[in-house]
Amino acid sequence: MKVTAIMNLKGGTAKTVTAINMAAILWKGHSRRTLLVDADSQCNLTEFMTGELPPQERKTRGGLYDTLMGKSPALRPTAIPGADILPATDELMALDISQNGSGADLKALAELRTEISSMYDDMLIDCPPAFSASSVAALLAADQVIIPMKLDAFGMRGMANLLCQISNMKSINPKLKVAGILPTMYYASPKMEEAEQQLRDCGLPVYHHIRRSTMVDDMTFAQKPLIFTSPKSGACRDYRAFVEEFLKGGEQHGV
Repeated sequence: MKVTAIMNLKGGTAKTVTAINMAAILWKGHSRRTLLVDADSQCNLTEFMTGELPPQERKTRGGLYDTLMGKSPALRPTAIPGADILPATDELMALDISQNGSGADLKALAELRTEISSMYDDMLIDCPPAFSASSVAALLAADQVIIPMKLDAFGMRGMANLLCQISNMKSINPKLKVAGILPTMYYASPKMEEAEQQLRDCGLPVYHHIRRSTMVDDMTFAQKPLIFTSPKSGACRDYRAFVEEFLKGGEQHGV
């Protein structure tokens, strides 16, 4: 099982949208089973993926918070046949890593990975826009990090801090690597092209961009991934191409 943390310390970069569409395409296009992990106390991934399920199947007891607190996890089904979820609750806010005595076992997600490795092909962890306790747990469990990024000045300035945090985590999890930067909400612009080239010049692997599309916003209201709501949209075609790159992996990407 490949474990991927989807992370950016800046909000609004399409982390959750990326996790959703990856899971759907991995199933529909490649017959791969995915466990989604919602590590964000905003719970957007959990709400999206379980919103159409009967109420008894939307319970969040046994989610990531309970897992990190040493309790048994309860993996939930989602509306995507090939994807389950370890849900989030707002209790994750209580696990801010700056709080002493939180009682969280930050290695619990890595241990869960070992226990369920034969059940799934991929684990995708939707991280919060902060270096929190759940972010640390994600990086301890992950093989790699994908960084969705809007190519603007704010995103470029914040990249150095994120890369530093990931580098620091390698001392605890030596296998951890940056699989690639995923430019999102992309449109033709000399500044965006310049920013993308700057990333490449720094030696960072960069995936093909995801075009900006109103279909992404519509997807969030419909609570269905792009491959079901607008499979011919530019954003969906880009996500399918990105998943192909993701599956190739290996020497083509990663630092």
